[in-house]
Amino acid sequence: MIRQIRRYADRYRHAHGPYGHLFLPYEGNDVVALDCETTGLDSRHAELVSIAAVPVRNGRVCASESMDVRFQAPDSLTSESITIHRLRPVDLDEGEAIADTLETLLAFVGNRPVVGWCIDFDVAMINRYLRPLLGFDLPNATIELSNLYQKKMRYWQPDIEPDLRFEAMARNLRVPMMARHSARGDAVTAGLMYLQLQRATLEQ
Repeated sequence: MIRQIRRYADRYRHAHGPYGHLFLPYEGNDVVALDCETTGLDSRHAELVSIAAVPVRNGRVCASESMDVRFQAPDSLTSESITIHRLRPVDLDEGEAIADTLETLLAFVGNRPVVGWCIDFDVAMINRYLRPLLGFDLPNATIELSNLYQKKMRYWQPDIEPDLRFEAMARNLRVPMMARHSARGDAVTAGLMYLQLQRATLEQ
């Protein structure tokens, strides 16, 4: 409810500004698969390490058109998080400044819906930086893969409790894992899972 009120307020303030098009309803069929790699799992304190956005258009994941950005090494980068996303400080020596990347991300995504696994976390991480810089949260509609998967599995296999882990979903949908825990790899995999979930039936 709070998020919805904030979105209405953002739309009212920015509808006639340079970002007004982001608040318009999307009328196409594209989505953008989105993934963030971070220094932790608490969106209030974690920091962004990398982000990727991959268009999904006409039944295809357009990996060659993806946006894939690494950021400057944050202070909260620890050995524990490095073991997950495998990005060391030396790998981020030429990383971008987050503030410089946000407008590029907005232009890339436009007003298309964004899809991902734990997409609310990714959006919350982006909003941590976006609101202080531009005064609004990411206004795009979101599609949570695990919710879509759960609904489909209740139809396909009603007697089985679905495993909503990323790897388990990909395996059950027969989607190849693309460089797990890299932003681009996870975004491409998420896009492939989204396409597979659009099918009417699950091949046995």
